[in-house]
Amino acid sequence: MTEILDLTYDIQNNMMTFDAPWHPPVSVDQIGKLDKVGRETRKISFGTHTGTHIDAPAHFIKNGSTIDILPLERLIGEIQIIDLSFLKNNTKVTREMLQNFKTSKKMLFKFGWGKHWNTSLFFKSHPYFSLDAANYLISQKVELIALDTPSPDDPKSLPRADFRNQSEDSPIHKTFLRHDVILVEYLANLQTLTDYENWSIIALPLKIRGADGSPARVCIYR
Repeated sequence: MTEILDLTYDIQNNMMTFDAPWHPPVSVDQIGKLDKVGRETRKISFGTHTGTHIDAPAHFIKNGSTIDILPLERLIGEIQIIDLSFLKNNTKVTREMLQNFKTSKKMLFKFGWGKHWNTSLFFKSHPYFSLDAANYLISQKVELIALDTPSPDDPKSLPRADFRNQSEDSPIHKTFLRHDVILVEYLANLQTLTDYENWSIIALPLKIRGADGSPARVCIYR
Protein backbone atom coordinates (compact mmCIF):
# COMPACT_ATOMS: atom_id res chain seq x y z
CA MET A 1 0.00 0.00 0.00
CA THR A 2 1.63 3.25 -1.15
CA GLU A 3 -1.32 5.63 -1.55
CA ILE A 4 -4.35 6.26 0.64
CA LEU A 5 -7.12 8.76 -0.13
CA ASP A 6 -9.59 9.57 2.63
CA LEU A 7 -13.11 9.97 1.20
CA THR A 8 -14.79 10.92 4.48
CA TYR A 9 -16.38 14.21 5.53
CA ASP A 10 -15.68 15.35 9.08
CA ILE A 11 -18.53 14.91 11.55
CA GLN A 12 -18.88 18.25 13.29
CA ASN A 13 -21.33 20.31 15.25
CA ASN A 14 -24.30 21.54 13.20
CA MET A 15 -23.01 20.02 9.96
CA MET A 16 -25.26 19.85 6.91
CA THR A 17 -27.84 17.06 6.84
CA PHE A 18 -30.72 16.21 4.55
CA ASP A 19 -33.70 18.48 5.20
CA ALA A 20 -36.22 16.03 6.59
CA PRO A 21 -37.62 15.40 10.08
CA TRP A 22 -36.01 11.97 10.26
CA HIS A 23 -32.51 13.49 9.91
CA PRO A 24 -31.69 15.06 13.30
CA PRO A 25 -29.18 17.89 13.73
CA VAL A 26 -25.63 16.91 14.60
CA SER A 27 -24.15 17.88 17.93
CA VAL A 28 -20.66 17.28 19.27
CA ASP A 29 -20.42 18.62 22.82
CA GLN A 30 -17.43 18.56 25.11
CA ILE A 31 -18.28 17.16 28.53
CA GLY A 32 -14.83 16.43 29.97
CA LYS A 33 -11.88 18.85 29.98
CA LEU A 34 -8.28 18.22 30.92
CA ASP A 35 -8.15 21.19 33.28
CA LYS A 36 -11.37 20.12 35.02
CA VAL A 37 -11.48 16.32 35.20
CA GLY A 38 -8.10 15.30 33.80
CA ARG A 39 -9.41 13.96 30.49
CA GLU A 40 -11.09 15.01 27.25
CA THR A 41 -14.46 13.44 26.40
CA ARG A 42 -17.33 14.41 24.14
CA LYS A 43 -20.99 13.55 23.73
CA ILE A 44 -22.09 13.04 20.14
CA SER A 45 -25.57 12.91 18.66
CA PHE A 46 -26.35 12.26 15.00
CA GLY A 47 -28.55 10.21 12.71
CA THR A 48 -27.50 6.99 11.06
CA HIS A 49 -27.27 8.71 7.64
CA THR A 50 -25.04 11.60 8.66
CA GLY A 51 -22.15 12.68 6.44
CA THR A 52 -20.22 9.94 4.66
CA HIS A 53 -22.26 6.87 5.48
CA ILE A 54 -23.40 3.40 4.47
CA ASP A 55 -26.98 2.30 3.76
CA ALA A 56 -27.80 -1.24 4.79
CA PRO A 57 -30.80 -2.98 3.14
CA ALA A 58 -32.85 -2.36 6.32
CA HIS A 59 -32.88 1.35 5.42
CA PHE A 60 -35.78 0.71 3.03
CA ILE A 61 -36.45 -3.02 2.99
CA LYS A 62 -38.54 -4.74 5.65
CA ASN A 63 -36.47 -7.45 7.36
CA GLY A 64 -33.45 -6.38 5.33
CA SER A 65 -29.92 -6.88 6.60
CA THR A 66 -28.79 -4.39 9.24
CA ILE A 67 -25.50 -2.55 9.35
CA ASP A 68 -23.95 -4.73 12.06
CA ILE A 69 -24.25 -7.96 10.08
CA LEU A 70 -22.94 -6.79 6.70
CA PRO A 71 -20.04 -9.09 5.74
CA LEU A 72 -16.73 -7.27 5.92
CA GLU A 73 -15.66 -8.74 2.60
CA ARG A 74 -18.49 -6.75 1.01
CA LEU A 75 -17.00 -3.54 2.42
CA ILE A 76 -13.32 -4.09 1.65
CA GLY A 77 -11.65 -4.94 -1.65
CA GLU A 78 -10.85 -3.96 -5.22
CA ILE A 79 -13.08 -1.29 -6.70
CA GLN A 80 -13.77 -0.03 -10.20
CA ILE A 81 -13.89 3.79 -10.35
CA ILE A 82 -15.99 5.46 -13.04
CA ASP A 83 -15.56 9.17 -13.79
CA LEU A 84 -18.91 10.71 -14.71
CA SER A 85 -18.00 14.22 -13.60
CA PHE A 86 -18.60 15.48 -17.15
CA LEU A 87 -22.35 14.96 -16.75
CA LYS A 88 -24.56 18.00 -16.38
CA ASN A 89 -26.85 18.58 -13.40
CA ASN A 90 -29.98 16.41 -13.30
CA THR A 91 -28.56 13.96 -15.85
CA LYS A 92 -30.04 10.47 -15.79
CA VAL A 93 -27.38 7.73 -15.89
CA THR A 94 -28.67 5.10 -18.30
CA ARG A 95 -27.91 1.46 -18.96
CA GLU A 96 -26.38 2.45 -22.30
CA MET A 97 -23.91 4.78 -20.57
CA LEU A 98 -22.83 2.11 -18.12
CA GLN A 99 -22.31 -0.51 -20.81
CA ASN A 100 -19.32 1.56 -21.96
CA PHE A 101 -17.49 0.82 -18.72
CA LYS A 102 -16.00 -2.22 -17.07
CA THR A 103 -17.93 -3.41 -14.03
CA SER A 104 -16.77 -5.18 -10.88
CA LYS A 105 -18.31 -6.30 -7.60
CA LYS A 106 -17.54 -2.91 -6.10
CA MET A 107 -18.13 0.28 -8.07
CA LEU A 108 -17.36 3.92 -7.26
CA PHE A 109 -19.01 6.67 -9.30
CA LYS A 110 -17.38 10.10 -9.34
CA PHE A 111 -19.84 12.82 -10.32
CA GLY A 112 -17.74 15.74 -9.12
CA TRP A 113 -20.52 16.57 -6.69
CA GLY A 114 -18.27 17.29 -3.71
CA LYS A 115 -17.88 20.85 -5.00
CA HIS A 116 -21.44 21.44 -3.77
CA TRP A 117 -20.85 20.19 -0.22
CA ASN A 118 -22.11 22.70 2.35
CA THR A 119 -24.24 24.46 -0.25
CA SER A 120 -27.98 24.31 -0.89
CA LEU A 121 -27.33 22.61 -4.23
CA PHE A 122 -25.82 19.46 -2.70
CA PHE A 123 -29.21 17.79 -2.25
CA LYS A 124 -30.62 19.15 -5.52
CA SER A 125 -29.94 18.58 -9.19
CA HIS A 126 -27.36 15.80 -8.84
CA PRO A 127 -27.07 13.11 -11.53
CA TYR A 128 -28.99 9.93 -10.76
CA PHE A 129 -29.50 6.36 -11.98
CA SER A 130 -32.37 5.20 -14.13
CA LEU A 131 -34.17 2.02 -13.06
CA ASP A 132 -32.76 0.28 -16.13
CA ALA A 133 -29.23 1.32 -15.12
CA ALA A 134 -29.77 0.03 -11.60
CA ASN A 135 -31.04 -3.29 -12.89
CA TYR A 136 -28.07 -3.52 -15.25
CA LEU A 137 -25.61 -3.12 -12.34
CA ILE A 138 -27.52 -5.74 -10.38
CA SER A 139 -27.34 -8.09 -13.37
CA GLN A 140 -23.56 -7.59 -13.39
CA LYS A 141 -23.40 -8.87 -9.79
CA VAL A 142 -22.36 -5.51 -8.33
CA GLU A 143 -22.50 -5.74 -4.53
CA LEU A 144 -21.39 -2.25 -3.42
CA ILE A 145 -21.95 1.15 -5.03
CA ALA A 146 -20.15 4.22 -3.72
CA LEU A 147 -21.09 7.78 -4.73
CA ASP A 148 -20.03 11.38 -4.09
CA THR A 149 -23.70 12.41 -4.39
CA PRO A 150 -26.24 12.09 -1.57
CA SER A 151 -28.32 9.48 -3.38
CA PRO A 152 -28.58 7.26 -6.47
CA ASP A 153 -32.17 8.51 -6.90
CA ASP A 154 -33.57 11.41 -8.85
CA PRO A 155 -33.52 14.23 -6.25
CA LYS A 156 -37.16 14.96 -7.09
CA SER A 157 -38.07 11.55 -5.67
CA LEU A 158 -36.51 12.28 -2.27
CA PRO A 159 -39.17 13.48 0.18
CA ARG A 160 -38.90 16.22 2.75
CA ALA A 161 -42.01 15.13 4.65
CA ASP A 162 -44.11 12.04 5.31
CA PHE A 163 -43.85 10.00 2.12
CA ARG A 164 -44.67 6.53 3.42
CA ASN A 165 -47.56 5.95 1.05
CA GLN A 166 -45.83 7.16 -2.09
CA SER A 167 -44.42 4.47 -4.37
CA GLU A 168 -42.26 7.12 -6.05
CA ASP A 169 -40.17 7.56 -2.90
CA SER A 170 -36.53 6.59 -3.61
CA PRO A 171 -37.17 3.74 -6.10
CA ILE A 172 -33.47 3.29 -6.97
CA HIS A 173 -32.50 2.99 -3.32
CA LYS A 174 -35.16 0.32 -2.94
CA THR A 175 -34.07 -1.55 -6.06
CA PHE A 176 -30.43 -1.72 -4.99
CA LEU A 177 -31.12 -2.53 -1.35
CA ARG A 178 -33.74 -5.15 -2.20
CA HIS A 179 -30.95 -6.97 -4.05
CA ASP A 180 -28.50 -6.52 -1.15
CA VAL A 181 -26.40 -3.93 -2.97
CA ILE A 182 -24.74 -1.85 -0.27
CA LEU A 183 -24.74 1.93 -0.83
CA VAL A 184 -21.93 4.23 0.31
CA GLU A 185 -22.97 7.88 -0.04
CA TYR A 186 -21.56 11.41 0.45
CA LEU A 187 -17.98 10.59 -0.52
CA ALA A 188 -15.50 13.46 -0.09
CA ASN A 189 -12.25 14.51 -1.81
CA LEU A 190 -12.82 12.79 -5.15
CA GLN A 191 -11.98 16.03 -6.94
CA THR A 192 -8.34 15.28 -6.15
CA LEU A 193 -8.46 11.91 -7.90
CA THR A 194 -7.45 11.76 -11.58
CA ASP A 195 -5.97 8.26 -11.88
CA TYR A 196 -8.70 5.64 -11.53
CA GLU A 197 -6.82 2.38 -11.90
CA ASN A 198 -5.92 -0.33 -9.37
CA TRP A 199 -7.69 1.03 -6.28
CA SER A 200 -9.27 -0.86 -3.39
CA ILE A 201 -11.81 0.46 -0.89
CA ILE A 202 -12.32 0.21 2.85
CA ALA A 203 -15.76 1.36 4.02
CA LEU A 204 -16.26 0.61 7.70
CA PRO A 205 -19.44 1.70 9.51
CA LEU A 206 -19.96 1.84 13.24
CA LYS A 207 -21.21 -1.55 14.36
CA ILE A 208 -24.62 -0.40 15.61
CA ARG A 209 -26.78 -3.41 16.39
CA GLY A 210 -29.97 -3.54 14.35
CA ALA A 211 -29.32 -0.23 12.57
CA ASP A 212 -30.36 0.72 9.05
CA GLY A 213 -27.11 2.54 8.32
CA SER A 214 -24.16 4.29 9.90
CA PRO A 215 -21.59 7.00 9.37
CA ALA A 216 -18.41 5.37 8.11
CA ARG A 217 -14.73 6.05 7.61
CA VAL A 218 -14.15 5.40 3.93
CA CYS A 219 -10.88 5.40 2.03
CA ILE A 220 -9.40 4.00 -1.15
CA TYR A 221 -5.86 2.68 -1.32
CA ARG A 222 -3.40 1.00 -3.65
